[in-house]
Amino acid sequence: MLMLKKVPIRLRLTVMTVALLILCCVGLTFILNVSADTMATRIDATLILPAKQIGEDGGVNETPQSPASDISSPVPTTDSLQARMDFRMKSVIYMIAVIIGGGLLTYSISGKALKPLHTLNDQMKNINVHNLSETLAVPPTKDEIAGLTETFNEMADKLDNAFTMQGRFSANAAHELRTPLAVLQTKVDVFKKRKEHTNEEYDALISVIEKQTQRLRGLVGNLLDMTNMDDSGEQSSICLKDIFEDITSELSHIAKDKNVALVLDCDDSMVTGNADLLYRAFYNLVENGIKYNINGGTVEVIVNRLNQEQVSIQIKDTGIGIPEENKKHIFEPFYRVDKSRSRQMAGAGLGLSIVDSIIKKHHGMLTVTDNEDGGTCFRVILPEGEHHAS
Repeated sequence: MLMLKKVPIRLRLTVMTVALLILCCVGLTFILNVSADTMATRIDATLILPAKQIGEDGGVNETPQSPASDISSPVPTTDSLQARMDFRMKSVIYMIAVIIGGGLLTYSISGKALKPLHTLNDQMKNINVHNLSETLAVPPTKDEIAGLTETFNEMADKLDNAFTMQGRFSANAAHELRTPLAVLQTKVDVFKKRKEHTNEEYDALISVIEKQTQRLRGLVGNLLDMTNMDDSGEQSSICLKDIFEDITSELSHIAKDKNVALVLDCDDSMVTGNADLLYRAFYNLVENGIKYNINGGTVEVIVNRLNQEQVSIQIKDTGIGIPEENKKHIFEPFYRVDKSRSRQMAGAGLGLSIVDSIIKKHHGMLTVTDNEDGGTCFRVILPEGEHHAS
């Protein structure tokens, strides 16, 4: 059986079919020979008739048979024995011919049936990381091979998207890390060209180093958070209203400086998860709503129970909004809608990507739409957790 697994499917199918043919033909030949022997014995018995004599009075007298020539056990003649032997020989020859012919026919038919599979295999061998976007031609047969081809095309498309995102992530990460390092190197090189420096120059250099170092620390911290997102952490029942009250309290000074009003409309919905991760996710969403808002704008948080199993969280702002063509990309790492504005606000484009990872980790769904009053609406759907005892 182990050797059979190592041979090609075509040969394996032929071997199994021949084995089945042998089993069927041997059984059928045996049954035919037994039946033929039984029939021949009965024919021999009918040919042995009682001897008949004509008497003096003209009547017919039957001569009794001897026990040796009893009808129940007739003695086969030489011709009968030869006929039986010929039948057995021919039946064996025919059996062998059927087995060989069936095996060859199976090998030929299976080759034609498996030809699309060989073609698909050859096409797959030519696929590499550089041409994953090329789809394979789907056979018009609508069979399992066509389904396999469609599945492979879907898998290749997902891999192509993954490699594209990975490449973009690596390029953006390198760019984000290189920028503050280049600023530091430039400032240090300029500083070294002069022998003497004033206290103001020292303070300016230290300020630049501190700012760029803080930027690097934040970027590296975000990258580490993304790689460590698989850590489960402590799970507990969380009241969303408490989380948003803490967030609005912490962000109240930023909202005041931007002249943005924070409005909470939260019921007592509970979810189960990691409180620190959810706090960070919702903090980022509310903070973005404040940062990218207009003067005198509003950020509204609405939490309500959809049904017995789901809780809806909506974070609406009246800000600058997100263009439709950018909405499908905003959750990708390092993606920024307005790079110049994000750069002014010290954004690296990782915030929404981290939020998306946290929500997915909690088996939720995050979507973004336009706010009816202008601006953006982020909506999160999370599984409902246990309620506090009343």
